[in-house]
Amino acid sequence: MAKEALNRIDSRKRERIFRNAAAEFARHGYHKANINSIAQRAGIAKGSIYLYFTDKLDLYCSTFREAARLQNGIFEEIEDMDLDPIAKIEKVLEKSLELFPRYRNMYKMYFDLTTSGNDEFLADMAQVLEKSSAEFFARILMKGIAAGALRKDLAIKHAAYVIDCVYSTFLATLASRYQKERFRVFTNKDIAKSANIVEDHFHEILKILQIGIIAERRGKRTGRRRSPSPKR
Repeated sequence: MAKEALNRIDSRKRERIFRNAAAEFARHGYHKANINSIAQRAGIAKGSIYLYFTDKLDLYCSTFREAARLQNGIFEEIEDMDLDPIAKIEKVLEKSLELFPRYRNMYKMYFDLTTSGNDEFLADMAQVLEKSSAEFFARILMKGIAAGALRKDLAIKHAAYVIDCVYSTFLATLASRYQKERFRVFTNKDIAKSANIVEDHFHEILKILQIGIIAERRGKRTGRRRSPSPKR
């Protein structure tokens, strides 16, 4: 955990440290990242980084926690808005896109995280980074059900997972060259051209989540088709 001294520095200095740490980790990966380079780019003495963090691993983990803190700020701001569930989900993307240019490397760190190969570390980071998203999306879905805006038989936890996957994938597409090309393969569109393109495609996918993919059949159930009974 970061040292208490970190909480006593001003917000601009704190931001410089974490933004430059994210840039270094995103560019070189954890093992090749250089703490002295981070300190120099952040405008602090080379040894000062250890006033705030125990070691490189502490700085690495703390950078993820800082990203989670920023994300939680978005959730807290939006949850109290007088909007329907879909509008709140759209607002999350909108706010994230506003922050993306400043914190691009934090997003890149997040999407590169699974290559670390340390299962125990990944499990711990999943709790730090995903729990608040899971709880936020589940809460707004439950409120939507209570207000009559969403179907009562909705599997809330699974729906929250699907929504977060869509949301995370769009941010990954902006942060990762591979994901940009992957999106182009599926859609023949360059999602990185503008924020408007990102929002347009996000709305299209939300629309699919709203209406589903099964054709409407009047007077008939649209659930899973049963296999015919074997002939005797």
